[in-house]
Amino acid sequence: MKHINHLSTRSYFINRFGKLSTSFMFYQMQDIAWEHAAKLGFGYDNLKVDEQFWVLSKLLVKIFRRPIWGEDFSLETWSRGTDGFFGYRDFNFVDKAGNIIIQATSSWLVLDAKTKRIVRLNEFENFPKYEESVFGENAGKVKSPKSETELHFTPVRFNEIDINQHFNSGRYIERIIDSYNFDFHQENELIEFEVNFLKEGLPSDSLAVKKQEIDNANHLCSVVRESDGAELIRARLVWCTR
Repeated sequence: MKHINHLSTRSYFINRFGKLSTSFMFYQMQDIAWEHAAKLGFGYDNLKVDEQFWVLSKLLVKIFRRPIWGEDFSLETWSRGTDGFFGYRDFNFVDKAGNIIIQATSSWLVLDAKTKRIVRLNEFENFPKYEESVFGENAGKVKSPKSETELHFTPVRFNEIDINQHFNSGRYIERIIDSYNFDFHQENELIEFEVNFLKEGLPSDSLAVKKQEIDNANHLCSVVRESDGAELIRARLVWCTR
């Protein structure tokens, strides 16, 4: 069963090129996922009763075209069921002509708030049955970037913390996007990204972005914590020339 939101590309959704920004693309997927999970009976409030919560583990997004400022589009999502541990969810961004302009697949876990252990989703009653991804595969494992460049750490900011008191998943993406300078963005546009969310960021952390350029189009990034050197997320980015 698909859940659909009809959206318009607001002025605060766009980047400096007048197109839907990567971070707001993510936030829209995050919002509709939470909304649909609630309708299915597995939402934030449902899980909170049992001291459990959803966490995003993996995400793969392919961007064929970004909506422009003022453009109306639809965002579709549906649950693809579970393999026992992961709950899978896919997304389509669809323009007014019915063209799919962005697609994504995601993998989620439910954690126990006290023990932080994974809760098996096949123990949930009426959880949707497993189906194949829009890409024919689930989001995969991203390699750690290799770089000798000195890292510049900055503290976690107030607005980067979510309702679970952890670093918001979308803010990691913002930090990575912002680690590229204006000249790079002027010449290149992100057309695909794959992210693994590995550890929880906390209000007391200081973080930095580590980066490796495989070639002009393919990059690996991670967000690193200063206190222990842990990678909190890893991301694979694919760029094209504007």
